[in-house]
Amino acid sequence: MSESVKGIWHMACPNCGDCLRIDVAATVFVRLCRDGTDVFAAANGDHEWTDTSAAHCDTCDHDGTVASFAKAGGKP
Repeated sequence: MSESVKGIWHMACPNCGDCLRIDVAATVFVRLCRDGTDVFAAANGDHEWTDTSAAHCDTCDHDGTVASFAKAGGKP
């Protein structure tokens, strides 16, 4: 049995409570290419976000911060 997104990330929408359609604005490394960018070609595949990063619920269109979604998800 796999754990839920809410159980793993302790995040949920503070407006509707959904935890399956949360988008987080993260900083990622990408390889610059002549025809655009490639996230998979980058030597460093890390990505990160903070409590002040933007978060969006694609279920109800609520926007907030990662901190507000974490609080709604029960993060201690």
